[in-house]
Amino acid sequence: MSDADVAAEVSLDRIQRRLDAIWEIGRTDDGGVTRLAYSDEETAAIEYVLGELDERFTVRTDSIGNVFADTDPAADRAVYLGSHLDSVFNGGRLDGALGVVMALEAIEVALAVGEPPVSPTLAVLRAEESTRFGQWAIGSRGALGQLTVEDFSATDQSSVPLWQAMQDQNLQPRDLDRPTIDLDRIACFLETHIEQGRVLDEQDEHVGVVTSIRAPVRYRVTVEGDSDHSGATPMGMRRDAIAGAAEMITTVERVGDTAAGSGDLVATVGDITADGGAINKVCGRVTFPIDVRSTDRSHRDEVEATLLDRLEAVADRRDLDLDLSLVDRSDPVELDPSTTGTLASVADDLAVPYRRLPSGGGHDAMNFQHRGIPTGMLFVPSVDGVSHNPNEATPDDAIRDATTVLTHALLGDPTAGESPIAEPESND
Repeated sequence: MSDADVAAEVSLDRIQRRLDAIWEIGRTDDGGVTRLAYSDEETAAIEYVLGELDERFTVRTDSIGNVFADTDPAADRAVYLGSHLDSVFNGGRLDGALGVVMALEAIEVALAVGEPPVSPTLAVLRAEESTRFGQWAIGSRGALGQLTVEDFSATDQSSVPLWQAMQDQNLQPRDLDRPTIDLDRIACFLETHIEQGRVLDEQDEHVGVVTSIRAPVRYRVTVEGDSDHSGATPMGMRRDAIAGAAEMITTVERVGDTAAGSGDLVATVGDITADGGAINKVCGRVTFPIDVRSTDRSHRDEVEATLLDRLEAVADRRDLDLDLSLVDRSDPVELDPSTTGTLASVADDLAVPYRRLPSGGGHDAMNFQHRGIPTGMLFVPSVDGVSHNPNEATPDDAIRDATTVLTHALLGDPTAGESPIAEPESND
């Protein structure tokens, strides 16, 4: 097996054909895609991928809809690699889908040019995005035994609970506190994703080797005042929820900006809803989310406490009622140094331009690492840093290079009978 053999077998045409076919499932009028968690579109995308698998794969679908396609189901150990197929509202064609398609390509090429010392398994994970239910990485958390009964009660914008959405897709979740996969069988987990930032694109590097992943703490904020007539209510007698929420949102920005100067941190309010708002009303109720992320948990916790205190102070001063509902709290993670080092070494050997960098976005990969499974992650550039947007794009040569790195990581040195990817003693 030579570098040239692998490079020659990696097919950009096949990758793009598959991406285009998945893109058509949930495609929007302006070129984006809406393929929400546990929707008919997400299920159709998974069915498309299954239709691309040949007789070398043995497919198992777990009780919450994750798909695992083994190339050697009898093997004691396997390298799992893949990503997700759901999207945000009007997102891009690459987020998640590229990771699934590149994983499939790497597996197919590895099987075509050699014999992977540790058999690869394609993982297609459900519901990574939090857009629909406010719960992220539902599929990977469920596969790893990390979901709770409360998670299944989360509802979407139409008040449909998660458990019902699963049943609507002919799924019957069970044994929620147990992993749906044999954790001791997983030698490691590998995920490829667009960077969702500007670093690789601006540095003209084709591959990112991810070292750590930021994790969020998220709140749903509800601000309540009084709904009054905009013309008849004097300024001094108003309990204006929108005005209070506006001050709180700028407070989030100020606190986040200050905190970023002393450590890794970002803070975001990505949406605002004025219940019953109108041009001729003083709005009485506003909701908005807060997303605070960092690779440093202690720094994030300190900023979180400061931020909540500041929001309470705004509410008290304006005589508003404030509800701060915790939506999600995840721990940042350092990815496995051995696996990360292997991916970097492969890129070095292939003379692929790469950079080690942290991930600002959360990914399924972090849940595998949290569970004690050695995990590695590759990024490809996001042109102009665009993500969660119809204009998502990645250069073809970067896709080819990253797929080649992933394939070599699977193959290793066949004469040694070992995969270059680290294997744990136990995942208990």
